[in-house]
This record gives sequence, C-alpha cells and structure tokens, in this order.
Amino acid sequence: MTHSKESNLKFLSEAMARLTGSLDMQKSLIDTFEFLAGNFPIDAISLHQYAPDLKALKLLFLVQAGRFDFVEIVAPLSEEEANSLFLHNQGISGVIKVPRNMDSPVSALHSKSLSALVPYKERAYMICVLRSEKEVLGHLCLMGTHPDCFTEEHERKFALLVTPFALTMSNLLQYQRTMEFQERLRVERDGLEKDLENLRERRIIGEQGGLKSTMEVVRQLENREVPALIMGETGVGKELIADAIQSISPRKNKPFVKVNCGAIPDSLVDSELFGYEKGAFTGATTSRPGRFEQANGGTLFLDEIGELPLQAQVRLLRVLQNNVVERIGSTKSIEVDVRVIAATNRNLELMLQEGTFREDLYYRLYVFPIHVPPLRERTQDIPELIYLFMKRGCDELGISSLPQLPEPTVDRLLQYSWPGNVRELENLVKRGLTLYPYGPLLLDKLLPQDDGWYISPEESQSYFEKTIDERVEILLEKHLSKLHLSSGIIQSSQAGEYEHEIKPLEETIKEAILAALAKAGGRINGAGGAAELLDLNPNTLRSKMRKMGLRVSGR
Repeated sequence: MTHSKESNLKFLSEAMARLTGSLDMQKSLIDTFEFLAGNFPIDAISLHQYAPDLKALKLLFLVQAGRFDFVEIVAPLSEEEANSLFLHNQGISGVIKVPRNMDSPVSALHSKSLSALVPYKERAYMICVLRSEKEVLGHLCLMGTHPDCFTEEHERKFALLVTPFALTMSNLLQYQRTMEFQERLRVERDGLEKDLENLRERRIIGEQGGLKSTMEVVRQLENREVPALIMGETGVGKELIADAIQSISPRKNKPFVKVNCGAIPDSLVDSELFGYEKGAFTGATTSRPGRFEQANGGTLFLDEIGELPLQAQVRLLRVLQNNVVERIGSTKSIEVDVRVIAATNRNLELMLQEGTFREDLYYRLYVFPIHVPPLRERTQDIPELIYLFMKRGCDELGISSLPQLPEPTVDRLLQYSWPGNVRELENLVKRGLTLYPYGPLLLDKLLPQDDGWYISPEESQSYFEKTIDERVEILLEKHLSKLHLSSGIIQSSQAGEYEHEIKPLEETIKEAILAALAKAGGRINGAGGAAELLDLNPNTLRSKMRKMGLRVSGR
C-alpha cells in the first residue's frame, strides 16, 4: 500500500513538473504528452466542450507526439446525444472508460471529427470532466492506441490528474482567448491606422457644387444602418462617399473595414472575406479571421462588388442572409453583425441580363442606391480640385509655392471628357508638378490632343449616345462575317479586287440588323436571337433599331 502511494506521488509529481515546466503552454502540453505516453497506451490527448446553444461538440485542441493543434471544430449532435452530454456536464465527475469508441455515438463522432489529424479507427477512450469553480472547462480525453487498452490502474492514475489538468486547462483557455482578442485588436488597429492615413487632409470637394445632390442623398442615411450601393465610373470618389456614409452612421466609432473585390484573385476571395484555419491549405501556418469577422459590430465596404466571381457571390449572399461565416478549413459557424456598403463602376443591371451577377444578391445590396456623377458632369468642381491637388503635391515634392496655372489651361481642362475622372485629374497634377515645378503649370499639354477627347458644353448631353453608337458600330462591323455580310472593304484573294461594292457604314449596319432579325425569325432575345447573332446586348440592339426607325419587337 505504501509502495502504491509512493508510486502515485512520484507519478503525479512528474506529471505536474511537465505541466508547469514552461511558460509556453503548448510546449508544456507536448512535454506532458510524452510523459503520459510512457504510462498510458495513447495516440493523442484531446480537450472538447459541449455547447448547449449549438447542441454540438466543440473540439478545442489536440496534442500528439511533438505536436499541438488548436483545432476549433464544431461537431453537431443528435438530440439524444446532446441530452446525455448535458447530464454528463451537470452531474458526473471522475473517470469514464469507453472500451470501443465505435460503440459510443459521441466518441465515434469525436474520432471522425479528428480524422484529418489522428487515424480514424477503433480505439478505447478514457475521459474525465474538468471543472473550475465557475464552469465546466471541458472533457479531457485520452485516445487509446487500440480497443480495450486501458486498465483499472490506468483509471486510477488518470484520476490523479483531474485537478492539475483542470487548473492548466483553465489557464490555457484563457491564454487562447487572450491571443484571439489580441490578434483581432492588431488587425483592427492596422486597419484604423491605414484609414487614418488615407483620410488625412481628405475632404469631399463639390459638396455645395457638382456633388450637392449626391450629398443630399447621403445625408438621408444619417443614423441609419441600411445597406447602401454606391454607383459611378472609375475614379469618381466612391470610397470618399463611403467614408461620408460611415461618418454619420450609428457605427461610426466601430470597425470600418475596406475590401477591393477587384484586387483579390478568384482563388483567394473566400480566405480574404471569410478567413481560414491553421492548416486549411498550404501556407496557412496560423488561423486568420476574414474581413467579415474584422468588421463585426461595424461596417464592411466592398468596393468593385461587380468584380466578384459568381461562386463568391453565392457565398456572400449566404452571409448577408444568415449573418454567419465559416472559415476555410472549419465547420464552426461564427455569427457576425456587419453593415455592408458596396460600390461598383459596372452596370449591374446589364450584368443581371448577361447572367454575370446574381439577381438575389443585387436586391440585397440595392437597398439605398447612390449615384456619383462623373467629373465631366461636374466641371464646376475642377478648379477647386486642381488647387487641392496642387497644394498636396507641392507639400509632397517640397515645392515652396504653388506654380502659376494659366487661364487657357483651365479652360481646356474644363472641356476635357475625363474618362478617369478625379483620379485622372489628381495624377495629371502630380505629373505636371514633376515636369513644371516652378510653373507655369501647362497641364493641357499633358492631355490627349485629339479633339475627340473634348466636349463642348452644348455637346455634353449627347456624349454618351455618341460613345454608345461608336461601340455598336465596332461590334457590328466585327460580327458581320457571321451573317455573310461585309462593310464593303473586304479584299478578295486577288490583290486590288473587292468582293462587294463600298456602301455607307450606316446602311451596312442596317442590313446586318435586318439580316439577323430575318435569320432569328424576328426574335431579339434568347438563344439564336438577333442580339446573340450580332453579339450585342438586347437593349443596345433595340436602342440602335429605334434610332434607325426599325420596328422593335417586344421579344
């Protein structure tokens, strides 16, 4: 009897020395496993909890020879299994021995959930419930090497470890929570620092000018949390409008996370938005929260939403509907509370017709639309924008005074069509300051000299119509060969000869449309329709037909 007490004391003392031998909890548990593997026939040690709200097992960590993993797997339970574990947590203490894991539904589920890390096979389990003064910490499980491998002596030794393991697990769980909290704070801090840097000296030019009507719409969102969709061409300042919405939001002091969907490769969209677990793929050496988790409680700005691939749109819609995300490599559902502001420079309605943007996602986002006009429609703001960019550029380049900007240059800038909008103007000023640091700042000399890039005030209304007509003509010209027609400039195999007489382009386009309609039986939409034959959007074809005086069918 004395020998048995001495043996137990020595065993407990050595186990405690391993458990408390390092400030690094993971190293301590790896050392402890090595010691226990010399006393028990085990392949691994696991800690899991019962989550009554989810009716599931939450697997927290796994220790094997030389290895520690935070697994964070959620395994759903049946009603009967959940009830048995609830009773287990409430009243049972001591050691429970399961001779064969496959005979116990809960143990079998536990084994299957860890099959990626520990071979899924028949084995014995030995389990004890770890408790602190306040809560059940979890179930500590020794995973045996084979069925029926644990003896009564093993049970007695394992019972000695319940109290020291409970204390160690309490510290480990607190350590894990602290590390997760610190990681989230770090990510939020980095994001805030970046936002502050971007917002420094930034303000919206044109609030009382060309953007007055836009800002009036924005102000209607004050203290509201409805989703917003900002639409406008590239470079008009959609991100600034998102900043303005956030500044008057009830969540203005909460996280504001920005994502450029167009800058994420298709293969990385899921990991960027929803996060991933350690080991989920090659290179995933640590777990990382996605942008939705980072924005939890605050706002997520999805810029260039029209660039998301269809599969990513499906997963995004599911998150918006259910308010939960799942990291890559995990089955754990994480609840998120996020307000979404989206922006796009693409025509989402046209994308709906083409099948490249999901209709259900569109209506999820299109709750409060905001249109940001292009710079050519708000030319009154150009002088103030130039002054702002000149001042900012001079500070960056160390130029002591603003160079002169000749009046003819300003007049020419006001006529330019600005396809790149405000971003193009800012880059133009930077280039001008680099070339003419002491003036005069001849910015007009750096612009395209072809008059086709310039719009007089009386022409501005027809600018888009002219652009669309040009694109329609190019597309029709490109696809005339499908209908065995020609614009009249196709050379034959004999040099200097032509297959058809030269005709006016408008007449040739009209012939192409009539031929396509005849071949399609008068149909415009659908497979084999005239629009498909001409490789045009049906609405674009209808618009062209109206201008030519051709009858437009409703089909």
